[in-house]
Amino acid sequence: MSAPEQDAALHALCEQLQKIHQQAEAAGLFIGDRELLDCTHCGLQEDVLIDGRLVTHQADAAEATDSGLRFAAASDGNFVCPQCGAVIARAAADVG
Repeated sequence: MSAPEQDAALHALCEQLQKIHQQAEAAGLFIGDRELLDCTHCGLQEDVLIDGRLVTHQADAAEATDSGLRFAAASDGNFVCPQCGAVIARAAADVG
């Protein structure tokens, strides 16, 4: 396989991987591209179930029932708590 053919094959593979990541996120799965979030202001935190689903619950709750709330990515790369509106800095969410 020539170098241009290898480049084209790699590009196609990267596009497939991107599509799979988008599908996983749309299905509510955590793909591990960042740390799990927790809000120090109100105690809402993310967790991952054994089947890979991303959930949120109160840190001090006796049962970790999914609240249905999801942290939102802001345009500046930070995250916003859906419960209290606090901003969680991106640096706290980066995997590294």
